[in-house]
Amino acid sequence: MPALLERPKLSQPMWAALKTHIMKEREKKRQEEQEADKALERKREEDRRRQQQQQESMTLEQTKEEIAKLQKKLDSLQEEKHQLFLQLKRVLNEEDKRKARMRETSTVPAAQEGS
Repeated sequence: MPALLERPKLSQPMWAALKTHIMKEREKKRQEEQEADKALERKREEDRRRQQQQQESMTLEQTKEEIAKLQKKLDSLQEEKHQLFLQLKRVLNEEDKRKARMRETSTVPAAQEGS
């Protein structure tokens, strides 16, 4: 059976010094925990910012792709408009020529009848 050891009673100044030492150790440990918590929080915030920046970057890429796609569509629509305008000009030109021939043919018989 282990022998019980009796410790001598601590004097009042020794008791106060021990209490101060223990309190300082507890305060030091509490501050270390707070610093660790702050470091962890900073890391989380940095990770969140990095993730948000990456998401914005991806959104920027998607926006660039969308702009390129819309620009391509705009170019094709402008080309279609150009072709339709040329077709309209040809049709109007042909119609003017047809009207001119109609006038010529209708004025030529009248001129021949009057002679």
